[in-house]
Amino acid sequence: MFKKINEKKLKSFIDYFSYCFIMFTVIIFFMAFVRTDHKGEAYIGSFDSDYMNTGWTLEAGGVTSDVTLPVTADAHADDWVIIRNTLPENIPGNQTILFRTMMEDVYIYVGGELRVSYSSDGFDKMSYHLPSAYVACEIGPDDAGKTIEARFLVKTIATIESVRIGEGSNAWFAIIHENMLLLATALMILVTGVFVILFYLFSRERFRIDRSFFYMGLFMVSLSTWMISESRLRQVIFARPSLTNYFSFFALEITGVFVCSYFDEIQSRVYHKLYLALETLVTVQIIANLALNALGIADFFVTLIITYIWIALGIIAVISTLIRDIIEKMTQNYIAIFIGTCIFLICCMLEIASFFLSNIWHFGFFICVGMLGLLIATIVQTALRQEKYSIEREHEKEDSLMNTIEAITGAIDAKDEYTGGHSDRVGIYAGMIAREMAADYDFSEEDILRIRYIGFMHDIGKIGVADSVLNKAGRLTDEEFTLMKKHVEIGYDLLKSMDNSIEGLPEGIRYHHEKFDGSGYPDGLAGTEIPLVARILCVADSYDAMTSNRVYRKRLSDEEVIAEIKRCSGKQFDPAIAGIFIRMIERGDFKASTVEGMEVNEQGNVYRSSLLERHLQTDIKADPDRVFHPSHVRMICYVMKLAEKNDRQFDVFFAGIIPESCAHDGEECTEHKPGRHGITPEMEERFDAHIRKILGIRDISIDYDAESNIIVLFDRNEEEMKKIREDLSRFDGASVFIKEL
Repeated sequence: MFKKINEKKLKSFIDYFSYCFIMFTVIIFFMAFVRTDHKGEAYIGSFDSDYMNTGWTLEAGGVTSDVTLPVTADAHADDWVIIRNTLPENIPGNQTILFRTMMEDVYIYVGGELRVSYSSDGFDKMSYHLPSAYVACEIGPDDAGKTIEARFLVKTIATIESVRIGEGSNAWFAIIHENMLLLATALMILVTGVFVILFYLFSRERFRIDRSFFYMGLFMVSLSTWMISESRLRQVIFARPSLTNYFSFFALEITGVFVCSYFDEIQSRVYHKLYLALETLVTVQIIANLALNALGIADFFVTLIITYIWIALGIIAVISTLIRDIIEKMTQNYIAIFIGTCIFLICCMLEIASFFLSNIWHFGFFICVGMLGLLIATIVQTALRQEKYSIEREHEKEDSLMNTIEAITGAIDAKDEYTGGHSDRVGIYAGMIAREMAADYDFSEEDILRIRYIGFMHDIGKIGVADSVLNKAGRLTDEEFTLMKKHVEIGYDLLKSMDNSIEGLPEGIRYHHEKFDGSGYPDGLAGTEIPLVARILCVADSYDAMTSNRVYRKRLSDEEVIAEIKRCSGKQFDPAIAGIFIRMIERGDFKASTVEGMEVNEQGNVYRSSLLERHLQTDIKADPDRVFHPSHVRMICYVMKLAEKNDRQFDVFFAGIIPESCAHDGEECTEHKPGRHGITPEMEERFDAHIRKILGIRDISIDYDAESNIIVLFDRNEEEMKKIREDLSRFDGASVFIKEL
């Protein structure tokens, strides 16, 4: 036990250390990524670049003014906006100037000559709205002091962003560094989304992952694809960045379908019709957009406003359903995702606001933050669901194990005519003793349950004991007792080769008849050599034997039980366990699960199967030859016991022909005494045929003794039983007695 405690503490320490190490690693990673102090680090060279934002003149609508970039001009679609500046008098080596376009056509002149251009006229079959891009203009020492002019053909908003200048391609380094984290996040989401999809496809049956996980993966892939295609680094990523114009809009639109499907599954399809309508509308819009773009009627940017309308409606729909779930307290079923959803929705609204209100829109920044929040929430919720599923599976496993144990113990009790319900009661008693010992012996709930299960199974070896020995109506001879003692070894051998899913089960079965003074069997162990679970079972087993009826005696009183346990303490029983057990009885915490030695249900009512057992034992004790087939009657007891445990309705009674000696008295016979006359074999045969007429396919009728049958009828209501009794009483040639059990 000490070793077990240390193992638990060690495992907890390792887990705690692992969590701390992960958090420490994450903190160090971000500290290393966001560098602020370069002192002592390896030199990487100079990637310096500067802003060239001052000294510009802006010409728009016939008005010229001095400006500092970035700036938004007073211009409209199809207007020209021109900015001019003078290059430095000294240009050391080759330099690159980067201008940023927001879908505008741009023409850059140096010294009055066109140096570079980026316009829809330069592409075949390119839409009017070009993908946003950086336009690089290279200059050298020969361009010193010349005028540089950039002409923008406005298509959306007339915003001129900052201009960067650097040696060679150094101007790109700052842009790459500024956007690297967002790009890395998008790539991470893309890879994670692909992994989520593949994991779902290959593991959905094994781990019972719901379909929301699949839609989450599709959502992540489509959203990250859009973010990468709209990234300010797409010119660095793609060889033909202009082609991203086609799939970036499509990826954004199809994301709406996946989002609706995702929330539909998360909310258990309660709002399926609403989400299905939104999915249909978005799908129709995607098809219409593709057709309009292909026919040259409207490009994707023009129809993008419709996409945002559907996104806004989707947000409203999700918020509405969430509010309703909050009111009806349904969000507790997906609390982690609910929190993540709130974060995501806020980020979606910020993304839309950024698009319409901000001069400079960083594609996907807010969506990225929201996506990360929702991803973390989904992982947490999936973990919670898996934990819940694991607990449910564990309970199912325990229930299955319990059902198997009950079936086995039922089979044991069915074989033993004199210990009905004994295995169940010993298991219950053992569990109660273990719970009382828990504080001193460090028993967990799992340990208590395990000991209870072992109690249920402790007599499994009786399956291998001969019926003539097991069911002898009296004390056993030395030879018979030698055979009876073998049941512990039989049970041990049956289970030791099986997967030991219940720790200590074989040992509990083998040693529960060992005695503390070493005089027990099968191995003569003494004291603490006997496993603790076996010492507990020894007390529980003996207590049930003392408080149950036997053929040779009635159950003992509580006072007699306490006296017997005290007498055997230190001999048969572990003194510590015996003391605990006596204290439980004296406090009134421990009550026998029998009434007058018979098994009872949860309401304290004696089972009719136990009444039949006592009736059988009484008759056998009075006359061992009276009952025709005791084993058949015992089987009926077992069938009745199963019906009682499964709450199945049945009626049981004795029925027979009233002999002339009783009939002449005008009263029903209530005693069954052999040797009565007036009943012929022909009459008995006709009576058996009369009984068979009332029996259903699942009913039972057997000869109990020379004068009566025992009849068990299943699933009959009160009115049907009344008619059956009337039909059974209408026997031509003699009167019939019916005695309820």
